[in-house]
Amino acid sequence: MRKLSITLLLIVLSFMTMEANCLSSHRGKYIQLKIWDHLKKDIVFIPIEAVLEGNNIEVQFFGKSNEPTTFQVKDKNGNIVFQDMVIPDKQEIYKIDLDGFKAGQYELLYIEKDVTFIGEFEIE
Repeated sequence: MRKLSITLLLIVLSFMTMEANCLSSHRGKYIQLKIWDHLKKDIVFIPIEAVLEGNNIEVQFFGKSNEPTTFQVKDKNGNIVFQDMVIPDKQEIYKIDLDGFKAGQYELLYIEKDVTFIGEFEIE
């Protein structure tokens, strides 16, 4: 019985430690991306993860491609305030510098071939 209690205690402590490490290592805000003009019932692979980290958006690619993709940032009026074309590489983190952007609502667009993913974020 004592061995079981110690084992359970160690398991609980390890989970608590893992959760603390996960929460403390990342302080940015995730940008939830949605596919534009697509049925809600379809399962769609989102090829990136975007995080608002200070004055940057950090984008992690989940795959490598030889085809260029486009990033756009639009303000609340739909004006394009940032645009860049990149070739995705899962080994690199792509950063979008937001210095000089005014406070307000923005959209991040990730465009590849026939598909556009849109995420909303706010600069305070």
